[in-house]
Formats: sequence, C-alpha cells, structure tokens
Amino acid sequence: MLELLNKNEILRYLGYRQNGLNQRIEELLERCMDETRRICQGKYIYRRFPVVFTDQGVEIPGTGICMTGKDIRDHLESCRDVYLLCATAGVELDKRIRRWMITEPDAGVVLDACGIQAVEQIADMAEREIEKAVQAEGKNITWRFSPGYGDMPLELQRDFIRVLDTYRKIGVSLSESFLMIPSKSVTAVIGVADTARDKRKNKCDHCNNRDNCSFRKRGTIC
Repeated sequence: MLELLNKNEILRYLGYRQNGLNQRIEELLERCMDETRRICQGKYIYRRFPVVFTDQGVEIPGTGICMTGKDIRDHLESCRDVYLLCATAGVELDKRIRRWMITEPDAGVVLDACGIQAVEQIADMAEREIEKAVQAEGKNITWRFSPGYGDMPLELQRDFIRVLDTYRKIGVSLSESFLMIPSKSVTAVIGVADTARDKRKNKCDHCNNRDNCSFRKRGTIC
C-alpha cells in the first residue's frame, strides 16, 4: 500500500531542515524510510452516517455517539452526513520502533517519525477515496477532525473504534488511557457538505496547543 514517504514531512517531525542534514543523518533517514516501507501494514476503514444537531452535540443516530464541543459543531455546521475513519500503519512497525528505541535509540526516533508520516499518508488515501465518492454526488468534504482536537474529547475514540469494529477488521484497539494500539493509528470524522470545501481552515484553528506549538513557530503545521 505504501510506496512513497514524504522526506520533508519526516524531517519536519524531527525538527530538521533539508539543508541542515549531514551524511550520517541522511543515511539514517533513508534506512528508516526503507524499513518503514518494507514492514508497514497499512489498512483503513470508513463508514458513512447521517448526523443530527442537538443541544447536547452532534449525534450519529443509532450508534450512541454524540460529538460534543463547540469546535466540532462549527466544523460540521454545513453537513448532514459524516464519515468515521480509522487508519493504521500496523503492529509490526510498532514492534520495530520499540526494539530500535532500546538497541539503536537514534534510529528508533527516526523510525517513529517515519511511522507518523506513514499513517498520515494512509489516512490521506482513505480521504481521497471518500472525496471522490462525495464529489460524484456534487458535494464536498471537510478536512479530517480527530478526537482530541480543540474541545472535542479524546474519549470519543472509544466510540469510533466500537462503531467501526476496528479491532476485528483492521486490528486497531484502544488502551485504558484512550491511546491507539498500534500507536501509529488515527481516527477521524470527515463531514459531507453541500458547500465548497474551505481550504483556508485547518485543525490549527481548533488546537489547544496552538500558542505553544513548535511546528507553528517554524512556520509549518503538524
């Protein structure tokens, strides 16, 4: 599934600039990218649901899900339907990162950054499929909004993976502290809107760490 990795994005996660690399870092990065492509087990699942806006939040009838918070309500204000999405880079990458963190800490850190980029690309693949299907209806999609962004509770991940049946279908579960297992996994909601997609808005507008974000200080986003 995963043929390419964005080197610039990986360097951004690591805090490097392309022109600041030495030969050792360059070789380490290439090695970790090759390893990520080799063992990545990219999978994703998504389903479409209608939504209803209530005083309690944005509800998905029949699922028990109520997405609370002003940010997600604003994000989905023009939507009548949403897609719930889960994507993962797989358990083998997690195992390799843990092993290298012990045996080769430098390589472990770089491999971890490669894993972050890998799961983002896998989620992007799913999003492109969703966008294509929605555009065939003459509609548009919002950008991905994940539990934990803005004032949307992280605990909603539990409901997302329950409704999507992610453990049985793509091997993704959740820890007691609501962290994804494998760790290089993401959940998100994508709205289906009749209006044009607003590319000016992004998740930075709703992030609780906006004022202290190291990515924004470097002129980029996470």
